[in-house]
Amino acid sequence: MQNFDPNKSLIFIHVPKSGGRSVAEVAKAWFPGQFRPHYYNEQAAQMPPRHDLRALEAAGTPPVIYGHFNKLRGFGVEQYYPDVDQFMTVLRDPLELMISNYFYVRKVAAGWQDQSRVPRGDLKDSIARDPVNMLNHFPRDVTLENYKDIIETYFVEVGLTEFLPESLRRMAEKTGKSFDPNSLEHRNATERDETVPDDIRDVFREAHPLEYAVYDYVRQRYESAER
Repeated sequence: MQNFDPNKSLIFIHVPKSGGRSVAEVAKAWFPGQFRPHYYNEQAAQMPPRHDLRALEAAGTPPVIYGHFNKLRGFGVEQYYPDVDQFMTVLRDPLELMISNYFYVRKVAAGWQDQSRVPRGDLKDSIARDPVNMLNHFPRDVTLENYKDIIETYFVEVGLTEFLPESLRRMAEKTGKSFDPNSLEHRNATERDETVPDDIRDVFREAHPLEYAVYDYVRQRYESAER
């Protein structure tokens, strides 16, 4: 992966339901005065604000743009900041991400303008039908042929929810910051009232080879360090 350039803008991609709200508090502490949220306002149906990155960089405060970058909804990286070339993110097992998102949206979406995104069936139906909301946040289109190059070329670091303290330690090391694992809070968790049969997991993995290729590639970097 690439080295961090503190003189350039950094985009920290918050993949929904991958621990991003907890990580945001750490990122704010790392980059005071530079942290800029990038979130679609679901209640008001408003797009994220657009920042003048060149002006901020020229002023000596290169921004850290943190949030969701869903290109399928019009606020992706290339739609907002096509010239940015350094990124960080935290991923999660795609099935766990789907499950967490299902319960979260059901809990909070009553006031959303766009009700089409609210799950209509039960958890099993949603898992079988809905796309994984993960790679559509990446800075460039991802395929089975290029995913390794995308990760190694564009990212300063990619973390995992399953290895979150170690992920943040690596990000801190890359960016010249410090990280205290005791400062990490678990935010935005949602209770679950349904379970997923074990056989669904194997079927889901087979149905989403690209998402798991990306996830497994990142995961092996953490598992190999533990051996």
